[in-house]
Amino acid sequence: MHYLLSYWFVSLAGTLFLGLSAMVLHEFGHLVTSLMVGIRVKSVGLCMKGMYIVREAGSPMKNMLISLAGPLTNVALILLFWGHSPKFVLANFCLAICNLAPIRGSDGDRVLHCIEQMQKESGLVADR
Repeated sequence: MHYLLSYWFVSLAGTLFLGLSAMVLHEFGHLVTSLMVGIRVKSVGLCMKGMYIVREAGSPMKNMLISLAGPLTNVALILLFWGHSPKFVLANFCLAICNLAPIRGSDGDRVLHCIEQMQKESGLVADR
């Protein structure tokens, strides 16, 4: 019984570590992309919903690139670790899918909002 409990605990701790690692790398993707496109990052934090970054506002195109960077980081990690770490691949897959879904506050929702802004801006330019 002791062996089974120890095995379960180690397995759970390892899985949580892999999930947290996927989350950290996801946010790192947002952070690096923000800096690459010239948007200043104010803070990085952790709340009940997960990790987050607070940054200055940018143009809709820059905001869209930054929003896509996290899920694309997870996709890159899926490809990189495919066949080596099924649990890490699964953690990244779940994170990428959940963040790309157009749920309020998600990266997918932000991307759709950026696309709408760019369409409005291009419509205003075309009307002139």
